[in-house]
Amino acid sequence: MRTSLRPPTPPQRSRTVESRVAIRKHPVHPMLVVFPIAFLGVVAPADLLFLWSGLAFWAQLAAVLNGAGLAMGLVAAAVGTVDLVLIPVVRRHVSAWSHAIAAVMLLAVAAAGVWLRWPDPVAAVWPWGLLLSSVMLLLVGVAGWIGGSLSFHHGIGVAGHEGGEDRGPDAPPEA
Repeated sequence: MRTSLRPPTPPQRSRTVESRVAIRKHPVHPMLVVFPIAFLGVVAPADLLFLWSGLAFWAQLAAVLNGAGLAMGLVAAAVGTVDLVLIPVVRRHVSAWSHAIAAVMLLAVAAAGVWLRWPDPVAAVWPWGLLLSSVMLLLVGVAGWIGGSLSFHHGIGVAGHEGGEDRGPDAPPEA
C-alpha cells in the first residue's frame, strides 16, 4: 500500500459575519443574552436553597429572577430575531435555527415559571417550580452552548476585523 506525502488539507474556515444590530460594531445580541443566562440559570439553585433552608427569601428571589430572565430574554430574542431575518448567511446555518428553537423553548418554560410563581412564590417551588427551573437550567445550557458555537466557531454576530482574513474555529475573539 502506498501512502501520500501530501500534507493534509486544512479545515474549512468561515469569515466573520457582522451583526446587523450593533453599537459601534459591537453586536447587541451577545451583550444582552448574558442577563437571561445568568438570571434563569440561578432559579434552580435558588429553589434548592429554599427547599434546603426553608427561608422564603430564596423562593421570592427565584420568582424575581424568573421574571427578570423572561423579560431580558424577550429583549435578547427580539434582537437575535432581527439578525436571523436580516443576515442571509445566518439563515443557512442549522445551528442558528437550533439555537432559535432552544431559546423559544427556554422562554416558554420561563413564562410557565412566572405564571406558576406569580400568586405564591413559596408554594410554587415544590414540586412544579423545581421541575420547571431544572428544565430551564438544561435549556439555558443547550441554547447557550449552541449560541456560543455560532459566535466562536462560525463567527456569526461578532465584530468584524479589518483584513477580512479567515479565522480558525478555535481562534479567540478579537478585542
